[in-house]
Amino acid sequence: MLALVLTLLLHTTADSLKVFRAPEVVVTSSRNPVSPQDSPSKIVDLDVKQLSSLGFANLGSILSYGDGLYVKDYGPSQLSTISIRGTGDEQTLFMIDGVRINSVQNGVVDLFLVPISEIGNVEISEGGSSSLYGADAMGGVVSLKTRSDKSPHVGISLGAGSYGYQRSRASVNERLGRVTVTIMAERTRATNDFRFNFSNGLNSYPMVRTGADFLRDNEFLQVVIPGKESSTSIVASNMTANRGTPGPVTGPFYIGTEREYDGDFFSVVNHKEELGHFLLSASGGFTYGYLRYVQPPVVPGGYFIDDFYKMLSFQPNVQLSYSSTAFEATVGIDGEQDRGTSSEMSGTKNRTRAGAFASGVINFKGPYSSEIHLFPSARTDWYSDFGSSFNPKLGLNVRPVKAIPVNLRASVGTSFRAPTFNELYYAGAGNPSIKPERSMNYDAGVIFSLHEPVDLQADADYYVIDIRDGIVWQPSTGIIWRPVNYQKTLSQGVELSAQANYRDFLALRGTYSFGRTVDLSDPHSPTYDKQLIYLPEEQASVVAAVSPWITTFSAALRYVSFRYVTVQNDEFLPGFTTVDLSAGARIHLPRFDLTPLISVKNLFNENYQVIPQYPMPLRTFHFDLGIQFNQ
Repeated sequence: MLALVLTLLLHTTADSLKVFRAPEVVVTSSRNPVSPQDSPSKIVDLDVKQLSSLGFANLGSILSYGDGLYVKDYGPSQLSTISIRGTGDEQTLFMIDGVRINSVQNGVVDLFLVPISEIGNVEISEGGSSSLYGADAMGGVVSLKTRSDKSPHVGISLGAGSYGYQRSRASVNERLGRVTVTIMAERTRATNDFRFNFSNGLNSYPMVRTGADFLRDNEFLQVVIPGKESSTSIVASNMTANRGTPGPVTGPFYIGTEREYDGDFFSVVNHKEELGHFLLSASGGFTYGYLRYVQPPVVPGGYFIDDFYKMLSFQPNVQLSYSSTAFEATVGIDGEQDRGTSSEMSGTKNRTRAGAFASGVINFKGPYSSEIHLFPSARTDWYSDFGSSFNPKLGLNVRPVKAIPVNLRASVGTSFRAPTFNELYYAGAGNPSIKPERSMNYDAGVIFSLHEPVDLQADADYYVIDIRDGIVWQPSTGIIWRPVNYQKTLSQGVELSAQANYRDFLALRGTYSFGRTVDLSDPHSPTYDKQLIYLPEEQASVVAAVSPWITTFSAALRYVSFRYVTVQNDEFLPGFTTVDLSAGARIHLPRFDLTPLISVKNLFNENYQVIPQYPMPLRTFHFDLGIQFNQ
C-alpha cells in the first residue's frame, strides 16, 4: 500500500487537507449568528471530518482534545461521558440539529452510542446556557450538526485494527432535481480482548480484558430540499448496539459477564424561511431510547439482574430572528413531551415541558473606533413534575481598538438542571419532591485572531460555576438510598488555547487547563473544600498535522494529571500521557478517490486508567480505506 501511495503521488494533483479552521459564524453562544471573536463566551468548533482524517475514531477521542473538556472513559466500547469545566456528566446539554438527546432516564449521553460517521461538526459553548437552551446547560452545550454532503457520490469505507476491530460503511449521496438525498449504513465491531497490567498495590499481573466485545449498527437518512428563500431538511438516524459491559477489575482472575443492549432512534424536520429582515425557523424532533442491562448470577443460585428502560421524547420548536446592522434579536417557544417506562419504575411516567426565550445582540461604536457587542438573553421553562425556572444572562464582547485584533469578553447568568426520571421515580427510592439543581455562572476571557500571514487564534479564559441544590444519593432508611438536594460545589479555573494554520500545509493546536471543583456542602465534613473524585486539576494537549501534497501526517499528545478516587482526597490515580500518530492520503483518480489512513494509538504503551479499576488498552493499530466513486 505504501508503494502504491508513493507511486500515485507522482501522478495526482495536490489536495492539502484543511484542519483546525475557525468557523466564520457560530450560533450556540447567542442563538444569533456571530463570529467566534465577537462571541460573549468561549466557543470550540471541531470539524469531525477533518479530525477523522487525523485518526480520531470516535466522539470521545475528539472531545478529549477540546478546551476545558474531560472525558470519563470506562474503556473501549464502554460508557464514556463528558465533564465541562468540572461539572457533572448530566450537567452538560447535548443536542443534534437542535434536538436535545440527554437521557430522560439519567440525564447522561453515552458518547460511545453517537456514531461520528453521521456528524459533520461539533460546536461547544462553554459556560452556563440555560438562558438560551433551558435545562442541563450548566457546564455548557455540545451542539452536534449532522453531516452535509454536497457532491453526488457513492462511497464505501472499510477498517480493521487491533483486538478484532472491524468497520464497514456504505453511503450514497444523490440529487433528485433540487432535492439532495443521503443514505448511509455502518457496522462496527471488536472483541476488545486487549492486554493490560493489573496491580493490587503490591504486585503487578499481566491480564487480558474479557467480556468487552461489541457490535454496533447505525443507519442514516438525510433529505435536503432547498428553496429560493427557504430550506427544509429531514434527518432520521437509527442505532443498535450489543456490548459486553464488564465491571471493575478487582483481581487477577476477574471475568466480566454483564451485557447491555442499546437502541437509539432520532428524527428531526427543520424548516427555515427568509422573510425580509426576518428568519423563521421551525422544527420537530423525536427521540426514542432503549436500554437493557443483563447481569448473570456471580455464583450459582445468585441474584440475576435483567433491567430495561424505554424513553421517548417529542420536541417542537419555533423561533423568529431579526437582523440589522445595529441590532439582532431572536424570540421563540419550544416544548417537550417525555414518556418513560422501566423495570425500575412503577408504571409509565410522563413529563411535559414548555419554554419561551428571547436573546439579542446590540452593537455599539465606542471611542477610538472600538466595537461593543452586548448580549442579553432570558428564558423561562415550566415542567409538569417540579414547576418553573427563570434564567437570565448578560454577555459582553469589546474590541477596544478596531485595528488591533484583540477582543475582551465576559458573561454572567444562571442555569439549572432538571431532575431525571431515576431521581424522581426510581422504585422505592425516588424523590418526587426533589428540586432542580441551580448555578451561577461567571466567565471572562480575551481572544486574539490573525489571518495573515498565518491563520492564528489564541485565547485565555477564567470561569466560576457556583452550583447549589446539587442532587446526590444519600442513605435514607435501612439499605435504601434516596436522592436529595444537598450538594454545593464551586468550580473555577483557567483555560488557554491556541491554534494556527499555515497555507493549508501546517496546522497546530494546543490547549492547557487548570481547574478545581470542590465540595462546599458541609463545613464540618471531612470532604469540605476537597476536589471531587475522578476530576483532574490539569490537562494539556497538542495536535500537529502537516499536509505535503496529497498526504497528511499527524501527532496528538494528551496529558491528564492525577485524579482523586476518594472524597477525602487521600488516594489518587496517577496522571498519564498518551501519544497517537496517523498517516493518510487523499488520492484523486479519474472516477474515484482513495483515502487510506493508518493510525497508532498509545504509541508508548502507557499503562493507565481514566476511572479506577477500568483498564485502558496499550498500543493499538487501525487501518482504514475509503473509496468514493464520483458522479
